[in-house]
Amino acid sequence: MQLTLYTEGYFNAAHHLENYEGKCSCMHGHTWKICLWVKGEEEKKDKAGILWDFNKLNKILLEFDHKYLNDSININPSVENISLYIYNYLKKDSPDLLFKVRIYESIIKKESFCEVGDF
Repeated sequence: MQLTLYTEGYFNAAHHLENYEGKCSCMHGHTWKICLWVKGEEEKKDKAGILWDFNKLNKILLEFDHKYLNDSININPSVENISLYIYNYLKKDSPDLLFKVRIYESIIKKESFCEVGDF
């Protein structure tokens, strides 16, 4: 049987977009929201019965929270690149699982997000 997990978390961070014409080329900050889905077969659970430990998201949140993202990751920190960075990190750690990552660049006023993943 296939299991699907969902978790979400928030972090505050600043960034600026390189090679971009507009106000986002200046340093600014957001309250970011990460939504994460994990799929895997029941047989992939560990001895504790856990398919994927929700605390792994906390490690990602700590890496980004109250940071200047241009210094934290080695790519231009657009919402697309941040989504791919997190997705690739998750796949490297757990290659047998399927992931979907949704990142909200802002959690007020409007919804704008990027999803990337296996489903």
